[in-house]
Amino acid sequence: MQGNTILMNSDRVLETILQALGELVEYELAVILRYDGKERLQVRKAMGPLANRAFQNYQIHLDDQPDLAAVLQRKRAHLFSPEENHVDTYAEILDLPDQHSCLVSPLLLEDELVGLLTLDHRSCNRFSPAILRFVETLSKLMSLALIQLDVSQDLAEQNRRLLQERNHLLAAESDVFSHLAGESSAWLRVLDAIKLVAGTSVPVLLQGETGTGKEEVARAIHRLSGRFRHPFVPVNCSALTPTLAESELFGHEKGAFTGALALKKGRFELAHQGTLFLDEIGDLPLELQPKLLRALQEGSFERVGGERPVQVDVRIVAATHVNLEKAVAEGKFREDLYYRLAVFPLELPPLRARAADVLVLAEFFLRKIRERSGKPVLVFSPEALEKIQRYSWPGNVRELKNVIERASILAVDGIIRAEHITALRAGPCCAVEEGSAEKAAVRSTPAVPATGNLAPLEHAMADHIRKALAASGGKIYGPGGAAARLGLKPSTLQSRMKKLGISKGE
Repeated sequence: MQGNTILMNSDRVLETILQALGELVEYELAVILRYDGKERLQVRKAMGPLANRAFQNYQIHLDDQPDLAAVLQRKRAHLFSPEENHVDTYAEILDLPDQHSCLVSPLLLEDELVGLLTLDHRSCNRFSPAILRFVETLSKLMSLALIQLDVSQDLAEQNRRLLQERNHLLAAESDVFSHLAGESSAWLRVLDAIKLVAGTSVPVLLQGETGTGKEEVARAIHRLSGRFRHPFVPVNCSALTPTLAESELFGHEKGAFTGALALKKGRFELAHQGTLFLDEIGDLPLELQPKLLRALQEGSFERVGGERPVQVDVRIVAATHVNLEKAVAEGKFREDLYYRLAVFPLELPPLRARAADVLVLAEFFLRKIRERSGKPVLVFSPEALEKIQRYSWPGNVRELKNVIERASILAVDGIIRAEHITALRAGPCCAVEEGSAEKAAVRSTPAVPATGNLAPLEHAMADHIRKALAASGGKIYGPGGAAARLGLKPSTLQSRMKKLGISKGE
């Protein structure tokens, strides 16, 4: 049943209850009001000849109606007599004669006030003591119905929010992952892990070399989580000095130290209900780690110079390029903090372990440059792609992105050539690793000429796949197969072969 249907039925139930009451008790106005727990009553349903639009969402403040407040405190139905000093319940929106009938009955559930039922008639003496007792008994059933309807409304609202979040996640997934380009099996495992952990609130520890895209992954986790409407607050822990780190993370009170001229909220407060990204957590000053641990465990902290605890609801994603287990063993990082952060550790592979993604990422960055610069013609030459593919990229994705940015500037005619791929590191650390049959094939197999209307990037991909097939003897699946050599799933490789027009026997 959908939320709107539940809400419509709630209104219909109250209408049915008052209609049934009208068959037993003659009234001209019957109103059910809900108590909000803050000395205020709000109309939920009004029926009868005297009911009008003014009753919709009308509120009564009990401070302004002491006679009603007294009835509610006694928790018994009451029939106002003409002699009582009673202010008409709806005097602001309805003009009734001085001498009229007015009955009120608190709606109670297990002695807890949930609302009020009022009955009015313009004639005197319409409600007898017997009717008063009957209405008081009936009010107990009305209280139960009112609570059940509120529960239904709450469930409908929760269902609406869940559907909204589900639709967001389904729509956002493709958008989020469009910034995390790659098709290698190593990278697809990372994307699967992001999907798995994003919907939880557990801390995530991203580990990997510098430049592997840890902040992009952290932002993807946030955007796919239920906290996506709230802030994503990044903090570079390596840039925090020991003297200012505590104030930066937890804020400070006015006058806490020289120069603290006003209250300042820290990053934890700014990230309330959102995600706090602690980049390079391994560089966090050791003396600050106990306070961070306490904040993670208790969800509260004190600002510098403050005594009152500040409560926050923050999801932590931390990242580091150092080996934290080694840092713990060396006494440079607290063991209890490490285990608190590493609830869900996620290792990001270096780009040299994602050989199949290098050209995909190169084209991704070049497309972004074309869109940003307005240059419709900006392409790689086959020689440039070969140079990009053969380099091991010790600086990972960040280095590749910077090299492509530089090359796009140097390519004044719109064609990025091998000589434009500059500032690459020299030495054995940056050469393609030796030893595999596939890499031997890459060195020895002559380039296959482009066929049909293949673009330069597709030409390089086709050439690379043919070399892997040659090195594996045409085998795709299993150890030593072309898919394993390229770091791709066999199904992904077959799909790409079909797109590029490559047969297994080539």
